[in-house]
Amino acid sequence: MDNNCNHSKTEVLARREGVDYVCCLGCGQIFEAEDLEQVTVYDED
Repeated sequence: MDNNCNHSKTEVLARREGVDYVCCLGCGQIFEAEDLEQVTVYDED
């Protein structure tokens, strides 16, 4: 498993009891979507 992956590209696999499970397309790790850190996006003006 690639420990340096930042999980920037994910795919939703399933939703069960209100929890989304996602798979990272970079490293293949499966985890709950809420475990991802929120990434701040800055708009360039």
